[in-house]
Amino acid sequence: MDTVDTLEPTCRIAYLPILDVARGVAAGYQAVVQSDAGMLERADRSPEAKAEVTAAAARTALEAFATLPPNTFISIPTPFPVLADPRVREVLTRHGSLAGIILDIVEFSAAQLDTAAGALAAYRDAGALLAVGGQEAAQPELTSIVRLKPAVVRLGRAWVRGVDRSEAKRSAIEVTGRLASQLDAWILAEGVSTSAELRALAGLDVPLAQGSFIGEPQQFWPDIELKARTALPACTMPTDGVLRELLQRAYTATNLEAARSVLPETTGFDVLVVLDDHSRPVALLEQDVVGEWVTSPVLAVNIDTPVADAVERAMARPRDVRFTPLACTDHAGRFLGVLRIERLMSHLTTATAAG
Repeated sequence: MDTVDTLEPTCRIAYLPILDVARGVAAGYQAVVQSDAGMLERADRSPEAKAEVTAAAARTALEAFATLPPNTFISIPTPFPVLADPRVREVLTRHGSLAGIILDIVEFSAAQLDTAAGALAAYRDAGALLAVGGQEAAQPELTSIVRLKPAVVRLGRAWVRGVDRSEAKRSAIEVTGRLASQLDAWILAEGVSTSAELRALAGLDVPLAQGSFIGEPQQFWPDIELKARTALPACTMPTDGVLRELLQRAYTATNLEAARSVLPETTGFDVLVVLDDHSRPVALLEQDVVGEWVTSPVLAVNIDTPVADAVERAMARPRDVRFTPLACTDHAGRFLGVLRIERLMSHLTTATAAG
């Protein structure tokens, strides 16, 4: 199916590739609305026009979702003022599961957060993730990051331009990366235009990147440019293979509410992982010290993640979930088992003592 569809006579969608910096492959695609200046101007002036364009863009992107390459996501630009608009909600709700969909929130307004809270909760319940960031020359607002708790934090072109030559910019990206880690979010660097910028971002462990050097918006799902793949180190994510030794099996379910209904009658296990239709972990339930089952957000780590990096990500979480088991996944994001923080810490202690 052609992934460019007509929204209005002068409005079309193309797809911009997003690079998985660690693996050198496409992690996903950003839907880009291509329109004449008149339509964009009307959308900027009129909330009605903005809602119509957003709903049409979302409809087109969701229709193309079925053709999305395996193990990738699609990011849909969604202005915050129209998040709760009935036209936008109807399009997203009709799609059913929003797993694999990232709603890229632009024009965030803390003052409007209460009016959009219900829509945000519904989208998240359906499996959607959120992305947020500043405009091209602006840094992401701390308020938007903390209150929206996005899965992706976007850094605009102003952050990336000349990052290979600017110690200040590298330090700023590191600080933002630590904040994102505390929320279990990923950094997406936008506007990468040179090999030096991409290598600098790889050295900072920025996980996602996009820009003209990586690939331009195209009609079909575009590949990552060869020049971008060859600019990266042979492997930017060193592995030690330890997680395979520390992995533990866990009970799984495919429906959170159904699992909750039988949990009071179960004995013999204290962790249950809820999986989506693609066997990817979406929630984790753990039995607390008084026997109550508590739902926690999933922190998923790839099977080839170094054990020290897995522990660092776990310790960056909020205190109340810091010692919740991690969900370990394969390269397609499928669940393999759980990793208990106690076992990870014990391994690190033993390895340090032996060294």
